[in-house]
Amino acid sequence: MLIRNYGLFWRRSVIAPDGAWPRSGELLGLGVKKKKQKFVDFANQRGVYALYDDNFRLIYVGQAGRAKRRLYSRLRAHTIGNLADRWSRFSWFGLMGVGPEPNSDGHFELEDVPDEIPTDRTSILNHVEAVLIMAAEPMRNTKGGIFGKEVTHYRQTARGAPPPEDELDEDDLE
Repeated sequence: MLIRNYGLFWRRSVIAPDGAWPRSGELLGLGVKKKKQKFVDFANQRGVYALYDDNFRLIYVGQAGRAKRRLYSRLRAHTIGNLADRWSRFSWFGLMGVGPEPNSDGHFELEDVPDEIPTDRTSILNHVEAVLIMAAEPMRNTKGGIFGKEVTHYRQTARGAPPPEDELDEDDLE
């Protein structure tokens, strides 16, 4: 398996509402189909990412994971350079899996990816196609990408944010 998890069209403003990103920070997500799961911090994720303007137009594609240049630091770099005022959302596609057990805080952590990723040709082709379709959203590709059941879609969250409405218990609604 090449891609292990992904997030689509996360908002830059959730990470740093005032615009300035600190040197280190969090990129928090909750599994879309994982009920009652605690959040995962994807700041150190390895993979590829895409930047979008306010109209969801794809303006940049990059990679994260060489040396210490992980997802958060790559995105932060784009808040300072020539793209600083040109993007408001981003999508990411990660190689690192989420650990099976929560840490002492009850949150899940990333597991580093091995240097060699065992996968078959069909899986690689499906994942590359899925990344391209989901990142670029071509108008004729209505079916969407095929990652497979092992790949988890994460929605963006922030510390202290209320749980998504579809995860509220009936008791929470009273």
